[in-house]
Amino acid sequence: MNLGPDLADSDLSRAHAACSARAILGEDFFGGWEQSDIELFLRHGRSESPAPGKITDFFGIRTNSSFHPWATHFDGVVIRSVPLPDDSLRAEAIEYFATLDSLEAAPVDSFKVAELGASYGPWICFCAVMAERTGRGRGRFVAVEASDYLYNLIPHHLAENGIEPTAGDFTFVKGAIAAERGTLYFPRVSNPMENGGQAKGDDGEVDYLGRQVEHDCVEAYPLAEVLGADIWDLVHIDIQGAEYDVLSAGIDILDTHVRAIFVGTHSRKIEGQLLELFDGRGWVLRRERPTRFNYCPDRRSIVSWATRDGGQYWINPKLRG
Repeated sequence: MNLGPDLADSDLSRAHAACSARAILGEDFFGGWEQSDIELFLRHGRSESPAPGKITDFFGIRTNSSFHPWATHFDGVVIRSVPLPDDSLRAEAIEYFATLDSLEAAPVDSFKVAELGASYGPWICFCAVMAERTGRGRGRFVAVEASDYLYNLIPHHLAENGIEPTAGDFTFVKGAIAAERGTLYFPRVSNPMENGGQAKGDDGEVDYLGRQVEHDCVEAYPLAEVLGADIWDLVHIDIQGAEYDVLSAGIDILDTHVRAIFVGTHSRKIEGQLLELFDGRGWVLRRERPTRFNYCPDRRSIVSWATRDGGQYWINPKLRG
């Protein structure tokens, strides 16, 4: 089976420029990637034709252009650049590496992925497509999203890519992932520009960025309830500042049920906490990209200082060699 794209269609110029810049400066100023990732990405790339109203990425995944209103210049475009140091649209190389590395380490007939803080489901869609392409007959995909607006986009994004979710393979959970069962309040989302809200314990009108927004009451679910008894090849979690609280509360189930985890990080403090948490449990840090931030002392939450999310990709050697 030929999984790679026609190499003539691939644009390596950006990736090579990043590698050259790193070599000259002598430090990992981008973070989270290695030059060897290019080969991994090429192995799973797919050349597709452009489609009106869609953005088609290097891997042949199509996204409705309306989901990315800040990227109207990509409408009807196929992005042929290898996603290193990022995909020029929404994700860093570290996320693609974590996903494809987990795919190649998964059983040959199965791939199980949970996306927590799923937005419109870009990663479960990516994983479901990759599972089909690599001939994995059994998949299991869970998406947890607190926003009504974004939650309702998930099946549409899957359908754009030929994925028809079945009850046995896909579970969609409307709610927030949290340290314990209960209720939380999540900023009301009315368009894709409002992606990136943080759940909180009260219904006050001010969010963590200090903005006046309406909040909706949502169900909160702990990791154990969402993950259940399955063994998961990858958990992808991006929950805007609650990552340490949730992951430390659920570390026991992660130890026994999760082979690898990618965590989107939103402050240097959280990054340090996660380093201590996972390293203390014997997990192995495969890749890391630090958060970028601007110091904003007038904001009450240091999470709101972040200007670009960081990421950590951890492997659980108890379940994966």
